[in-house]
Amino acid sequence: MKAITLLEYGGQLVFTDVLNPTTARDEVLVKVKSTAVNHLDLVKASGTLRQILPIDLPWIPGHEFSGVVEQIGRDVATWAPGDAVFGTSGMGAYAEYLSVKPATIARKPPNLSFDEAASVPVAAQTAWQGIFTHGQLEKGQTILIHGGAGSVGAYAVQLASHAGATVVATASGGDTAYLTSIGASQVIDYREGPFDKILRAKVDVVFDLIGGDTQQRSFLVLKEGGHLVSAVQPVPPEETAKHRVSGAMMRLAPSGDILGRIGRLLEKGTIRPDVATVYPLQDAAQAWKDIARNLPAVHGTSPSGPAAPSRNKHGKIVLRVA
Repeated sequence: MKAITLLEYGGQLVFTDVLNPTTARDEVLVKVKSTAVNHLDLVKASGTLRQILPIDLPWIPGHEFSGVVEQIGRDVATWAPGDAVFGTSGMGAYAEYLSVKPATIARKPPNLSFDEAASVPVAAQTAWQGIFTHGQLEKGQTILIHGGAGSVGAYAVQLASHAGATVVATASGGDTAYLTSIGASQVIDYREGPFDKILRAKVDVVFDLIGGDTQQRSFLVLKEGGHLVSAVQPVPPEETAKHRVSGAMMRLAPSGDILGRIGRLLEKGTIRPDVATVYPLQDAAQAWKDIARNLPAVHGTSPSGPAAPSRNKHGKIVLRVA
């Protein structure tokens, strides 16, 4: 099969032929239609955090996908060949075929294209687990989402709004209309002043997708007994004790059950996916340049380098496999 491989840390992505994956008796073989690009892939490939996030070389990147079940292991009873699915994998989604555990996939919403479906699993599940599993957000509460216009933040805004919470998001001023359209009640432009000086009242939950000083100042706007959840860096226990709140750094725990619930919301149109642009699989290296070029903009600095291909301002970059 065709796949994108990395031969060495910091090396070039190579589009090449590799052996088809084996499928264990408790696994499902998926013919991949689309996969999506995540910053985590770039970090792992660079080797800068190899002590924490090691990979086995040669390595096939990719942690989320959409596709069609090709075959099932003899112990699998929940899926059948021909089923359209989407889900997450530990690695290997930049390929024509992928073997995964049934517990990490869900039925693809029929109203979503394979490209759209591939953009969902990592960002949407991270948002769900951040605000509900770890943040324990409830109807009637107020949540502050830092980085609301990013792929995870946008799902967090939509999911929190649907749950009946009041949503405040920090972002650039140019994102105000977008965030309001997907459920934010208030958008604070981080360039206009410190959010802790602008926010009108304290909040029940903070979902931190920025880190650094933003996380530190978040303790000032959190109600006693509230929750600070970070997807980007540890939360200092001394600060949580000082402010009498709970805090946790989360890591995504893929769940086909949660993804199925997200899928039903997508099918109803309650929440919506957002795809920035689509590259063919063989252009994965260019897609990585695209995401790397646009990453600084998330933190308020101007992107550098040659102009990126035309793309939506928001959303995930997707690789079309077949």
